[in-house]
Parts: sequence; C-alpha cells; structure tokens
Amino acid sequence: MKKLLSLALIVVLVVAMTAACAPKTEPAAAPPAANEAAYKDGTYTAKGDTDERGWTPEITVVVKDGKVSEVKYDEVRGLYKSEDAEYHKAFKDAKNVDIVAVYKQFGEALLAAQDSEKVAAVSGATGSFTNFKGLAAEAIAQAKDGDKLKDGSFKAMGEEDERGWTPFVSVTVAEGKITAASYDEVSSKAFVNKTEDEGYKANFKQIKNVDLVAAYEKFATDLIAAQDVAKVDATGGASHSGETFKALAEKALSQAK
Repeated sequence: MKKLLSLALIVVLVVAMTAACAPKTEPAAAPPAANEAAYKDGTYTAKGDTDERGWTPEITVVVKDGKVSEVKYDEVRGLYKSEDAEYHKAFKDAKNVDIVAVYKQFGEALLAAQDSEKVAAVSGATGSFTNFKGLAAEAIAQAKDGDKLKDGSFKAMGEEDERGWTPFVSVTVAEGKITAASYDEVSSKAFVNKTEDEGYKANFKQIKNVDLVAAYEKFATDLIAAQDVAKVDATGGASHSGETFKALAEKALSQAK
C-alpha cells in the first residue's frame, strides 16, 4: 500500500513539473487598427528641383475624411506642361506618349492605392514618374504629420565669412505655425549686428540703394506669410543674404519637425 502511495505521489510530481516547464503560448498580437493610416484633412503641396531645361515639378494632394481625394501633378516653366500645347505635341510625336494622360494616370493611381509606394511606373515618362513618386510621398508625409512643426523657438547659425560676418536665424512656432522670424549677421571683429551697424547700413544703402533692415525684415515677413521657406523672395539687392536666410531657416525649422 505504501509503495502504491509513493508511486502515485511520484507520478503527480512528474506531471506538475512537466506542466511548469512547458512553454507558454503568448496571445497573438492584435492587428493594427484600420484607421491608423488615415491622413489629416487638408491640402498639401510639394515642389521639386528645377531641371536643366527649367521645368519645376510640383504636386497638390487634397485629403478629405482621412483619404486622398484629389491629386494634381504637373511641371511648370512659365506655363504648365499640361497646358503647353506645343510641348504636348512635341512629346507625343517624339515618344508616342500623351503627357496629359500620363499625369492624370499618376493621380488616379495614387487615389486608388492611397500610397505613393504602390503607384506603378509609366513607360515613356520615367523622369516625370520619379518626380511624381517622390513629391507624392513628401506631400502625404505632411498629411500624416499634420502641421509637422512643434511649438518652440529654434535657431540656426551659419559659417563666418571672410569679412568676419556670421549669419543667424531665429524662428518661433506657435500652434504648429511660424509666428515670428528674424535674420541678422554678427561681426566677430566689431561685435555688432549688421542691423545695428550704422556705418555698414549707410554704406550698403549708398552702394546698392537698399535698406538692409527692411530687406532682412521682408525675409521674415515672407516666411510668416507663406509658411514655406521655398516661397521666400530672395531677389533684390540683398539676394546673397536672402539665400542664406532661406538655408538657415530650413535648418532651424528642421528642429521643429
């Protein structure tokens, strides 16, 4: 009897130990929610680099109810390619491809896929397709991130030039929008900003007939109005400073993304 009890206890212990050592099955991960990829409603634009022939690609994507609802892609050089009858005909004659139909096809494919990566290439317009795909991804990234910019004050400083001037930019973002901006250059020799250097300002005005302070203020005004560094007008008598402002503003805003 004792032997039977002992045997029974051994069996119970073995079963218990086996159960304890058995690997546990983890519950399956829940699939992502269907609306996680939904985009923020709004109109989003992106522009590419101007090519050697002067064409600048651009895209506008409209999101409604979390989905891409409209897409327009084109390339502009004073006149849009889709509106340039002469270019349209020359392209059709050379490649047997209707550029207007191709651009429309790009948009329709994005509407169907809701994802720029799933848009298939179109033969005969590979350069435009590459531009479209890259700009579509950029525009949709804006729709995913909303305003993209986080609130705060952001600064960027450039390199000191051969005359000892160092450019710098300050940008303020509130509620996701650029609300203030300033640009100046400081001297490592006189330890003064250009906008405060009366001698420099008078000399600049005499040589270029440009009010330096007003020019710098306009850079900031353009940025606040457009909310887009690319749309800042850098032409005029302070074009070098304008291009520097744009580069540094882009650098400063990258901290807000």
